[in-house]
Amino acid sequence: MKVLIIRPQPGADATARRFKGAGYAPVLMPLFAIEHMPPPSVSVGGYDAILLTSGNAARAATGFLESARDTPIYAVGSATASALANLALPVAATGSNGVEALVGVAAADGHKKLLWLAGEDHSAVPQIVGVHIDIAVVYRSAVLETPADFAAQVAVCDAVILHSSRAAAYFAGLCDAGGLSRNKITLATFSNAIAASAGEGWAQIIVAPSPNDAALMDAIRQHFTRIDCTLPPNAAIEGAT
Repeated sequence: MKVLIIRPQPGADATARRFKGAGYAPVLMPLFAIEHMPPPSVSVGGYDAILLTSGNAARAATGFLESARDTPIYAVGSATASALANLALPVAATGSNGVEALVGVAAADGHKKLLWLAGEDHSAVPQIVGVHIDIAVVYRSAVLETPADFAAQVAVCDAVILHSSRAAAYFAGLCDAGGLSRNKITLATFSNAIAASAGEGWAQIIVAPSPNDAALMDAIRQHFTRIDCTLPPNAAIEGAT
């Protein structure tokens, strides 16, 4: 089964390795490139903990994080935790159910003022009573030139993997601009919010129960292996006679 991966590097390669290991045939076509922003100008001393929701943020803010080793780090997703491990930075907790759930964990640990190191296109700031969150943007996803074989690659893939709301909206726009029929394209996303950003009219939209590649792979597999058990009229049933 072919899946099209449009996320930026190095995440695209990491996703491709996971999908290939699970028996899929990944097709890489990054539509964005990660650009690092200047390091945060705030002092980490004014915060109880640091929140990270992307491995890109960890790589972009390496120097800042290394100078804040005594500040607990809360990471959303195994990929983010892995990026921190590669930097030899400890993680206080890793969540798999989104940023709001992890903020709840940090709050339960007694942290009331958090610094979220995020991308330019981050989700809404969680509103949790008693918790204050400041955002420092440390990276952005820059749009790349659309590949000449964009339409051809989309056509030969069984599903398009969408990791973010921005990617979903941008991909939808490219399809519309190129005259591609949405009703012939299946999307696979991390969340309902990402699916909503892609709009309507697609052949199918598969949403993972949790925002990670493993859950998404399982959801795709379940979708494509459903069996229609409806028998045609007068069909013989083995063992019935």
